[in-house]
Formats: sequence, C-alpha cells, structure tokens
Amino acid sequence: MSARSRVLGAALALVGALALAVPVSGAAGAPTPSPTPSLDPDLPVSVQITEVAPSVLRPGEDLRVRATLRNDGDEAIERPGAALRISRFRISVRADLDAWTSAGTTGLGRTRQDATAPVAAPLLPGASVPVELVVPAADVDLLEGADTWGPRGLVVEALDGTARVGIQRTFLLWLPSDDVPQTPLSVLVPVVGPPSAPSLDGPGPSAATVAGIDELTRAGGRLRELAAAVAVAPQIGVAIDPALVAAASAGTLGTQDWAADLTAELRDHDVVALPWSDPDIAAAAHADRPDLVQLALDRTAQTGIPGLSTSSGLLWAPGSGLPDETTAAVTSQVGADAIVLPPTTNDEADDDTPGAARRVQTTDGQVTAYEPDAMLTRLYTAPSGVDAGATTATTVQRALAELAVITRETEADQPHLLIAPGRGWDPDVATVAALTTAFASTPWVRLAPVATLLDADVPDTRGTLPTSAVSTDELAPASVRALADARSRAVAFAGVTSEPAVLLDGVDDEVLAPLSVAWRVAPGGRDALVSAVIADVDARTTGLSIAPVSDLVVTAADSPLPIVVRNELAVPATVLLAVNPSKACLEVGEIAPVVVEAQSETNVRVPLHARANCTVDVSAQLTATDGLAVSPAVRFTAQVAPTIESIGTIVVGILLAIGLVLGIVRTVRRGQSARRGARTEAEAGTSTSLPVLGGTAPEDDTTEQETR
Repeated sequence: MSARSRVLGAALALVGALALAVPVSGAAGAPTPSPTPSLDPDLPVSVQITEVAPSVLRPGEDLRVRATLRNDGDEAIERPGAALRISRFRISVRADLDAWTSAGTTGLGRTRQDATAPVAAPLLPGASVPVELVVPAADVDLLEGADTWGPRGLVVEALDGTARVGIQRTFLLWLPSDDVPQTPLSVLVPVVGPPSAPSLDGPGPSAATVAGIDELTRAGGRLRELAAAVAVAPQIGVAIDPALVAAASAGTLGTQDWAADLTAELRDHDVVALPWSDPDIAAAAHADRPDLVQLALDRTAQTGIPGLSTSSGLLWAPGSGLPDETTAAVTSQVGADAIVLPPTTNDEADDDTPGAARRVQTTDGQVTAYEPDAMLTRLYTAPSGVDAGATTATTVQRALAELAVITRETEADQPHLLIAPGRGWDPDVATVAALTTAFASTPWVRLAPVATLLDADVPDTRGTLPTSAVSTDELAPASVRALADARSRAVAFAGVTSEPAVLLDGVDDEVLAPLSVAWRVAPGGRDALVSAVIADVDARTTGLSIAPVSDLVVTAADSPLPIVVRNELAVPATVLLAVNPSKACLEVGEIAPVVVEAQSETNVRVPLHARANCTVDVSAQLTATDGLAVSPAVRFTAQVAPTIESIGTIVVGILLAIGLVLGIVRTVRRGQSARRGARTEAEAGTSTSLPVLGGTAPEDDTTEQETR
C-alpha cells in the first residue's frame, strides 16, 4: 500500500466513525417554533379533529366533522359528548388565523352549539372514542353573497354533561361561488444526502457514506419517505444534489434501486440540479473562495443526473436564518440565476403577503432570491409546530384558510408563493398528499409547477439581508482556503503531464465533500475529512524527482554535468530542469525541456561554464513551465577551478615551444658541422680565388666545360 493510501485510509476511518456517530438526515431545516397549545392544560380530554367534510363548504351542503376524544385525565368522564361551534365572522388578516387557533377556551361567547353528539358510555382514563357532528345545510347560516367567501372559525368541544372538558379549533372554508381569484403556489423540495466522504479506492463514496445512504433509503428512512412525498404529485418540484444520486447509484442494491426509482419518478417533475455535493456557500463566501462554488456548478454541468433533463443555476442558502449580503453575493459571482432563502416570518403582520420572488442587495449588487412562505412551509413540513394537536384534517383547513386570506388581500396580481422545506425534512407522506390534493382542488389556489416561478420575470419587490451573519456551524475560512489551495497545487502539478485528467481523477469530488452543508451536523468528522483530503490531494503532487548529485570539481571552463530525472507517475511528464548556482563564478547553459516516460528515468546533460575559481552551492529542481516547483530540490557543492586547466595549457605550450626551439638548434648545429668538414677536404691543395664581380666561380666553369 502506498503512503498516500495509508494516510487517506487512516483519516477516512476516523471520518467514517464520526460520520456514523451523528444523525445522517443532513443539515437541519428551519427551527421549529415552540408549539402553540391547542388545549387548555387544565382540560382532561384531548380532542383531535380527523375530518372536515367537505373541506370547502358550499351553499346547500351539510357540514360533517369527525373527531376523536381521548381522556388524558385520572378520572372517568361520566357523561361524555361533543359539540360543534361555528364562528360566523370572516377572518381577513393572517395574524387573526393564528389568534383563533391559540385562543383556547376564550372568545366563544358569540358562538352557539350548532351540533352535538352524545357518547353512550363513560370515557375512562386513557380511553378514546370517535364522534361525528353534522350541521345540516339549512343550519349553516352563512351569507351567500359573492364577497362572503373565506375562512371562519370552527370548534369541537368535548363535554362532560354541559361542562367543557376539552377543545380543538380549526377552520371552516365557505365558498358561495367558484368565481374567485387564484393564488399561484409552487412547491420545491431539496433532496440532499448525509455527510459524505470520498472512497479510499478511487472516485465514489466511502463505505461509511454508503452505509449512511443505505440507512436513509430503507423503508421508513428519510430519503425513502422523501421520494414517496415527491411522487404524490408531478407539480412538486425537486432541487437535487447530483452527488447523492451518483453515490446511491454506486452503493448497495437498496440504494441503487432507490436512485433508479427516484430518477424514473422525476421525469415527470421540474428538476433543478444543485451544485455538486451541495456546497456551503456561506463558508465559501466568508473565506473569499466563491471559485469552489463555481467548481461545484461546473461539476454538476459536466456530470448531470443520468436519465434526467434538469435545469441548473440555483443556489440554496444554508442554515435557518437569512444569509448575509456576502453569502448571497456568491450568486452573481458564479453566474447563478438565483438563490433560495430560508422561510422567515413577516414581522409586518398588517402588510399584504409578498410573492416569493424578490431582488435583494448583496456586496456584489442585486440578485434574485426566492423566499418561501414561512407559515405554509411550516404547515407542509411540521404542522405540530403550528398546532400541538394538529391532525391532517386541521392542517389542511389551516393551510387553505391562510391561502384564502392571502388571495383576498388583493383583487389582482396575486403573489406567486413558494413552499420550500429545509434540507433535513423528514416528510409525513399522508400530510403531504392531503395538502397537495387540497391545493390542486381548491378554487382560490393554483398549484403551479416550480418552473413557472423560476422562469417568470422577477417583480419589482425588494428584500433585505443582514450585512453580516456567520454561523458557528460553518467550515472555518482557513480550512476552506486550505482545500482550495491543495486543489490548485494539484491542478498546476498535473499540467506537466500529458494526461492531467488521470492525475486529477476524483480530486474535485474530494475537495467538495467536506464543504457540503450536510457536514454542519458533524464538525469533528468534517475537520478530519479536510485533513484527509488535503493529504491525499498533496500526495498526487509527488512522483517526480532528481537523483542525488555528489559534490563535484569543475576544472574545465566548459563541461557537462549529468543529472538523472526520475518519474514514478503513471503518466509521462514534461518538465524543466532548473539548476541554480549561488554565485556568478559558475554559469549554467540552456537546458531543453525534459520528457520522462511513466515509471522511468532519463539522463540530462547540463552545460556548465566556469568563469573563476570559487566554491559554489548549487540547487537543482524540476519545475513546470510557469516556474511551479514539481519536485524536491537537490543540493550539492561545486569546487570551480578553471585556472588549473589554463595553467596546464600554458605549461604544455611552453614545454612544446622549448622542445621546438631545442630541436631547431640541434638540427642547425648538426647541419653546419657536416658541411664544414666536407668543404675543408675538397679545398685542400687548391688555390682559393674569388670570382670577378659579375663573372662565374671557377667550379662553375669546370662544370660548364665538363658539360660540353
């Protein structure tokens, strides 16, 4: 096993243990407010309204209400029964809807018992009994004018004789005419996974991640229930993390089946592909690294979701509070179309309800944002947070009452509303089905595909964001930057290879994994994952090296230095060899780019030029074309003494000159001795005379005569 595998393996083991030790439902959605009691705590009987039929009452129809009475007290209710009351005053302000449901036993003086239902036997402690209350159409007694439509209060009381011992409130929806305005309403559900980590053996999820997804996709698991909730109606839009589908598709048989079934179902829905791994845009923004969000968007664009046609360009703000202006600015910085905000309560209760779409100011200018309606989203996702005794029936009535009031706020230009659960939503499928069916069938509501909201022109509505909002759950800016820097080093290093994609395979997934919003629930595991990812990515930048170079003596003015370049990578590399003497007494000539095949080494001859005697430290290192170091530096010492060569040349020259002179002298001397001896012998016995100026020498005459 390589060093890289050992490092990553140990780190991912820790990450896996930490990830499995925390909830795997993803980051929490909006916080659940303190429940509003539906019961007076002094009343011993709880009342649960299980049916209001019809949900929207028209003239000429009987009103039928079913409920369950349960004795939570310590004493029997001797003469149990139930009564139904209708408040005949139309509610016209959204705040009054909440005031009605939370009023308990107060404010019933202007109502009457419109229907009663006795129970035959005493109600013992812990026992429960169903009741049915019917108000004939003739006794409904509501005005039938066209403008009288809307919500009224409805109460079911538990009685012990004539004494009230329990109560629950809900709403009656009155509709004399179907000729009413319609408020468009869209639903967009985020589908994201648990904290995930990369695999040790290559691209894909780790074993711990697969285990977490497997748990969530089993019967009763959050992702399994989420898929069932989405399948309730094709109008429900989905914003899905492609990394989740990829991980599920590479997991167990159970996760693979879930991914295949979800993909098949989503072909009938509007689907938005979120940036890969659902990155925490707040953490990226506060570290000034929006490029990581851009990386996630590009990864999604490159991969998509096989088998699905999706749109993209939508960011989803993390956390339960509004993001600050710096975070929202990432939207325009990465070229995204819009950002989905968390639902927040409108503090101005008397204002008309705004639509979801608005323009918000950021540090980078204005961007489009979509803010879900807080109350409708709470009713869709956690109705018990609105009414502690909420049932499916009361939740439907409250939601339709909210929408009726909103629709009546204006005669035209109805606001397009949005319901958007948080990332960790664990849906109650029965509630989702009941609400979705009611939205689709109620005259003052138009259940619209989410694309009609996302593709529409943004109205001239302004929203405000906090100037600064940093969550303690965010990944620290230093860690975000460390991840980005590690990737930059790997990308730069891969540039020296002929196949950079091989070297970078899986790097983007690794870098984006700890940036996921899901890791906010497990900061310890996230920190361990950051360290593991950086170690693994940096391990990809090793494999090129220079063999050690021994100290050397340079005695020639020009000489080559052999250096061995090694490549342990699985792909060929082209590098520059930089040899740098610390002094000017030694110069290095031009070195051509070095091509080294995979798993091999090559010998490079480096031209050296010695200028003067010195001792010089020399460093050698491999670099990319932009100067980035891609190998450790090798250092050695050179003793430079070019005068030795010069002196030797001079000495040899002098010796050669001396030898030449001696040879000439000797030759001359030998030649003169031989001639002088011969002439003395020839001239013996003859007279010596000089030739006449212009005449010939005697021997010439003799020679001439002899010739004749």
